[in-house]
Amino acid sequence: MSLALAACSKPAANSASSALATTAGSSDKPHNQPRGKPILTKEEVAEVLGHPVTEIEGSGTSLTYKTDVVGLETDIEVEQDEDAAGSMDAARSSTGLLGGKPEVVPNLGDEAFFGAMSFLYVRKANSVITITPPNLQMVAGMAALDRMHKAPMGSKEQATAVEDLKAVEKTDPMNAGLSAGTASQGTLDVIAATSKKQGTTYEAEARKMSLALAAKLLTKL
Repeated sequence: MSLALAACSKPAANSASSALATTAGSSDKPHNQPRGKPILTKEEVAEVLGHPVTEIEGSGTSLTYKTDVVGLETDIEVEQDEDAAGSMDAARSSTGLLGGKPEVVPNLGDEAFFGAMSFLYVRKANSVITITPPNLQMVAGMAALDRMHKAPMGSKEQATAVEDLKAVEKTDPMNAGLSAGTASQGTLDVIAATSKKQGTTYEAEARKMSLALAAKLLTKL
C-alpha cells in the first residue's frame, strides 16, 4: 500500500486538478490576467504552510509556491473578470459535475466557497481568487514512508511507521482508482472520490491554510 501512495498520489492529483481547471475554465467569458510581482511573497506563504518556500513557478498572478516537502505546495491564481460573479457560478457548476458539493465560506470577500478537491474560490468585486490547497495527506504518508525506510529492520520504530502509513492510506481517496480496469476509469474514479468532502484532519488543516492565504490576498486587492 505504501508504494501505491508514493507512486500514484501525485499523478492522480494532477490529473484531477487538470480536469477541474479545464471544466471550470470552459466558459467563454473574457479574462484579463495582469502580469506583475508575485501575488504573495515566499515569506508570506511560508508563514501559512509552516515551512520555507523554496521556489515559485509561473508568472504574473498564476503561481505555484513549492517547498522541499513533497505535497506541501499551493497554487494561487487571481483573475480580473468583468463577470466575476458568473465565473463563480461556473466554478460551482463544475464542482457539481465532478461529484462535489460547493460549501459556502462566510465572511470572506464578497462571496467564497470550497469546491471539488477543496479548491477555494473567493470573489472580491471583479477579482476571482482560486487557491489549490496543499496535499497534507500525501505529506503525512511520505513522512511515514521515510521513517519506515530509515528505521532499523524489525524495530519498534519501523513497526510504528508502518502502522502510521496504513492509517494515512486508509482514508486516502486515491485508493478509489486502484481497482479500476483501465487507467482512464481509474482517473475518473479518483476525480469522483477526491471531489467529495473527505472529513479528515488533513483536509481540515489544508482548508485552514487556504483560508489564511486568501485573507492575506484580500488585503492586497
